[in-house]
Amino acid sequence: MELSVRLFAGLTCGNPALTCFGERSFRLEVPAGTTIADLRGILAIDPAMPLLCMVNHRHEPEGRVLDDNDQVGMFPPIGGG
Repeated sequence: MELSVRLFAGLTCGNPALTCFGERSFRLEVPAGTTIADLRGILAIDPAMPLLCMVNHRHEPEGRVLDDNDQVGMFPPIGGG
């Protein structure tokens, strides 16, 4: 299945084996049954970094199973003052 992925606030695909390495916005083919947590691993995003994850413009937990053509956004929590 194919996903549309957007990474924010300095996040990029950290997996050099993928054609999207270093990119922030891309389409990616993943196996059926992939969760947000699985996608995070595929993209080699540090598992210790807290992330906010959006699927089709809705906040979702990392255990959510993704569907074909989902739009996934990930970004670290941002604070300001």
